[in-house]
Amino acid sequence: MSNPKPEKVNLFDLADTGYAKPSLEIVKLGSDETALIPFTSYTEAVVLHYCQETEIAGYAVCNGSGCMLCRVGRKQDERLLLPVYLPTSESIGILPLSRSLRPYALLPQLLNVLKVKKPMVMFVRREGGKYLVSTVDLKPDAEGGELAMKQFLSDYEADNYDLASLYPQYSNEQLTGVEEISRMLALKEGSRNADHQGT
Repeated sequence: MSNPKPEKVNLFDLADTGYAKPSLEIVKLGSDETALIPFTSYTEAVVLHYCQETEIAGYAVCNGSGCMLCRVGRKQDERLLLPVYLPTSESIGILPLSRSLRPYALLPQLLNVLKVKKPMVMFVRREGGKYLVSTVDLKPDAEGGELAMKQFLSDYEADNYDLASLYPQYSNEQLTGVEEISRMLALKEGSRNADHQGT
């Protein structure tokens, strides 16, 4: 039995059909300034859990009803996922926002920039729980990412992007395979059974 002949794929054909769209990345803010240009007020809400276990080591999407991470008492963190333009890498990134409106929270500062309704660059850095923001007007001759923004919005409206998929989602079965989570579940379920036996 002969092996099937390998399929020939032209990279330019991939680009033309849109399959080679650049992948999106989560914008991580830290003590160094990050330059970004907000261009839309529409976000996607996602509910996450933070897991310190080495198998996960980061945020995972909540599984909703019956979620294993909810069952073991992991706090839910809602994030609003906002597309922004990153002028230094000339790409679209996804900025996670909390709903907090407290002083120095990022959301109210970002809303102030969007209300101006003219292209502005935000320089954002994080110090603990504070977001320090400065802005400059985008110069008329500067690269403002208009084509990238327009392409992204077109693709997004066509449902070509699922922003929540930027975070990993593990099935309850996979989560049970993580030792620390499995032990916590056994402790919680055991105490629940003990409560029922005591009544």
